[in-house]
Amino acid sequence: MKKRVLSALLVGMMFLTACGGTEKEDQSSAKSDSKATESVAAEDRPYYVRGEDDITGVITVYTTMEETQQMVLKDLWNKYYPNCKIEIQADSVGTLAARIRGDETCDADVVIGGLFEADGDMYHDILHPYVAVNDEEQMYHDESGYYTFYDVQVMSLVVNPELRDELGIEIKGYEDLLNPELDGKIILAAPDATSSGWRQLQTILAVMGTEFDDEKGWDYIEKLMPMSFSSTSSKDVYNLVSNGEYVVGLSYESSVEALIQDGAPIENVYMEEGNTAMASGGAISKNAPNLPAAEAMMDLLASSEFQTARAEESSGRGSNKNCELFNLPKESELDLVSLDFDYLTENKDQMCEHWNQLWAEIN
Repeated sequence: MKKRVLSALLVGMMFLTACGGTEKEDQSSAKSDSKATESVAAEDRPYYVRGEDDITGVITVYTTMEETQQMVLKDLWNKYYPNCKIEIQADSVGTLAARIRGDETCDADVVIGGLFEADGDMYHDILHPYVAVNDEEQMYHDESGYYTFYDVQVMSLVVNPELRDELGIEIKGYEDLLNPELDGKIILAAPDATSSGWRQLQTILAVMGTEFDDEKGWDYIEKLMPMSFSSTSSKDVYNLVSNGEYVVGLSYESSVEALIQDGAPIENVYMEEGNTAMASGGAISKNAPNLPAAEAMMDLLASSEFQTARAEESSGRGSNKNCELFNLPKESELDLVSLDFDYLTENKDQMCEHWNQLWAEIN
């Protein structure tokens, strides 16, 4: 019986970044730069950026973003709001949400990342509603008025081409994963423990069945499970394929593309059967100590400036219609299938439980 690969969730790390004080050497040097000074001049500030003197104090950011994206966010924040120090705490969204729920004196101003269109009101109890001033630029909108989207997640297969070629096979989509040559050489993430696993389950059921969540889609999953290993970490999937421990994994396109840009020997394969897209973003914490800064942060997240800078550094797909793409195909090229977010919200627990029951029976 195949053993389920267990992986400890990343321990959250605190990243403290000073900004705003002329007594800080790095900030004083930045302010002395003529370009930086010109970029924050009142007449040059985008309409969604507030006055430099209006945003002060400290903003505490809870986030699921990896370090490269954090640096993009900090650099842009410091550019426009040098009088407001940004402090970042990174962890999984479940851990961050539990921290906010468990401590009424929690200092979180915003939560960035891990909040999805299909989450419904799952986190509304710890959030403060706000609609970004540049929301009209967005291609995705939260009707409830809580989430500010900045990321669009599309799924892919991460493939180790050297190992694939040694097997003499092709991997173009989900159906190819049932090739007997791949038995024991596939890694996926558990949908009840990871966002990528949950998104891959949605996508499989959307494109491999006649109707979403039907018997045909689950029949495919039953065939895939005995050939696969499961992890409780999304990062395990693309890292272990990159390391040569598995031939193929079920992952996110942006994570895979970011590794490719860093020189990883892997390929990003978009499933020929089709794909799905879902926006994710951030929100203001219910008891945000610095509400003006929290609102300014949401406006920044929704901007094409932030999303383009993030895409350039980490190959993310932005939600702003003016955001540029880097090394990723247009959504129109991906044969996207629409998802019923209300259905996903209402049936997530049931679908994950079904997955776990099948896994227990098969493995």
